[in-house]
Amino acid sequence: MWNRRPILLISSLLLVVVVIIGGLWLALRPGQAEEGGPILQYPPEPPAPTIGPNPTVPASLATGPQFVADFATADSLTVWQSVELDFVLPEDRANWVIDNGRLRQDFAGELRNSSLAQVTLLAPTTFTDGVVRVSFYDEFNGIAGVVARYQGEVGYEARYYVLRLLKREYEATPKYALEKVVDGVVTPLATVEGPGFAPRQWHVIELEVRGNTLTARLDGKLLMQANDAQPLPAGQVGVYTRAIGGILFDDVIVTP
Repeated sequence: MWNRRPILLISSLLLVVVVIIGGLWLALRPGQAEEGGPILQYPPEPPAPTIGPNPTVPASLATGPQFVADFATADSLTVWQSVELDFVLPEDRANWVIDNGRLRQDFAGELRNSSLAQVTLLAPTTFTDGVVRVSFYDEFNGIAGVVARYQGEVGYEARYYVLRLLKREYEATPKYALEKVVDGVVTPLATVEGPGFAPRQWHVIELEVRGNTLTARLDGKLLMQANDAQPLPAGQVGVYTRAIGGILFDDVIVTP
C-alpha cells in the first residue's frame, strides 16, 4: 500500500492557496469600494451665499455730491490710486479689480497671495470737510474702513485719518477705531470695543469730518466722535482694508 500522506498534504496546500486567492479577488475586485462606500467621506461644502443688492443710496446723497463712484464699468479704476500703507516689495503690491459692477480687493502680487499689509484705494478727489460714504460686503477678509485727508507719496510715510472696523468673529479688540496716522505713527482718536460687523451682508460706513471734529457711523448709527487738536489739512479719500482678498466695496460718495 502506497503512502497517501503526501497527496493529502499537497491537497491541503492547494486548498489554502485557492482560499487566499479568492479572498484577495473579493477584496480587490472593481467596484468593491463603491459598493461598500468610501472609507472616509467629507461632508459637502455649503454653497457660497448669494451677494444681495447694494444698500439704497439716500435721495439726499444721490444728487449734487462732490464725488460718486459706482464702479459700473471695467475702466472705473484708471483714475484711482492704489497705495500700500505698510512697507511692501513692489512685487507684493495689492490688486484691485472690478467684479460685476463692484470694487473687489484681489489679494497681492501676480500670484494673488494673501497679505496682512494695510492698503487703500484713493479716489481722484480732494477732501477737506464733508462726508465720505461707502458700502462694503465682507466675504472672508474681516477688515473694512475708509481713509480721509490723505497726503503723501509713500503710504507708510503719509498723513491721514482712518476709520477701521473688524468683523465680530475676530478676537482682537477694539472692533472699531478712529485713528490719525502721521509718518507711520498711529494716534487713536476714539475706539469702541464691539461687537464688530457681521460678515456676508452689506454695510454702510460714513466718516464725517468738519474742521477738527470727526464722526463715524455704521449702517446709519453713530459709532464714535472725536476731536483732533491739530487737524490734518485737505487730502484724498479712499476705501481701506488689508490685502487678504474677499471684500467688496461700492457706491463711494463724497458730499460737502
